[in-house]
Amino acid sequence: MRKNQLFLLLAVTALVGFPFYKGYKTPTASIAKSSIAAKEFDFNDYLNTASQKLDSVSKVKLEAIGNNAKDTLALQRKIVLWDSAGYSFIAAHYLHDLAEIMQDERTWFAAGSKFYMLAASESDSLIATRAAIEAKHALEKVIKINANNLDAKNALAACYIEVDQDVMKGVSLLKEVVEKDSNNIQAIYTLGMLSVQSNQLEKAKERFEKLIRLQPFNAEYYFYLAEIYAKTGDTPTAIKTYEKCKTLLTDKEAKKEVDTIIKKLKNI
Repeated sequence: MRKNQLFLLLAVTALVGFPFYKGYKTPTASIAKSSIAAKEFDFNDYLNTASQKLDSVSKVKLEAIGNNAKDTLALQRKIVLWDSAGYSFIAAHYLHDLAEIMQDERTWFAAGSKFYMLAASESDSLIATRAAIEAKHALEKVIKINANNLDAKNALAACYIEVDQDVMKGVSLLKEVVEKDSNNIQAIYTLGMLSVQSNQLEKAKERFEKLIRLQPFNAEYYFYLAEIYAKTGDTPTAIKTYEKCKTLLTDKEAKKEVDTIIKKLKNI
């Protein structure tokens, strides 16, 4: 598993719809780990460049909104304008400013989620790094307000692992989620993937077996479970699990790739 995979593995369920079948791994952004890289991103320069690229109508609207940093309505209008123009990071920046004023769980969570998704999907590593750092900050605010926001804890765990490179802190947070909700799909999934990454295959198997009990029609879970069975030497069960995975897939190319894996296992 690629090291920077966790942002998408932990992304808020309502916001994520990435297909797993492309190589059978969730696609990931290239998240730069260096704080130096994050500092190289100059938001004001980015904002000025983006402002120059706006169409004439958007420029007029932006000018009409004004620059009152404490005007919540103006900030909301800027968020909508920049999102519509395709500059999600700028929209997230103003959403963060709005959260600083509102100081409520809902707005902080919205800002954290927006930065979080940018960290996972942005191709520019400098923007992705800054987004990840901002996501962590906003999500920590959410947890301070409501320690029972499990979606925020799931995402914050990924931030600790990706931004701080603190796997144990992230795992500890995920375990808190599972203690609160033993059937939390996001937490179990990510703990399972971390177990695979650290070669703790028995733990990984236990977690993915639970996932298919919770969501018996999720092809991705069957695929990873089959992969675990294969790694532990249980080839017959691996083949059966891959076969089940194949029945749940609709993509023809994905089915072909699973067929190829099954044929290789049968020839072992």
